[in-house]
Amino acid sequence: MCTFPRFRRSATRYKGVHSTTNWWTTCTGNNSGFGATNPLWIARYASTVGTLPAGWSYQTIWQYADSGPLLGDQNYFNGAYDRLQALAKG
Repeated sequence: MCTFPRFRRSATRYKGVHSTTNWWTTCTGNNSGFGATNPLWIARYASTVGTLPAGWSYQTIWQYADSGPLLGDQNYFNGAYDRLQALAKG
């Protein structure tokens, strides 16, 4: 099933997109219009991040497993710590 979240028109910053490449391709027709502005949080439980949806040349966050040494999903931020802080602070 393909459902897409609504974006508030009054938002002051671009929202992150959390998806799999397969879902994005199937449900949006591999729309490339979000990659230039919206950070990508890609979910792929594998040893590599793999192919990204159209429009993104890199992922901001990679969800690489659903369990591990930390409680819950295991994620990797693609950047330096100061960039993670900037993302969190908007």
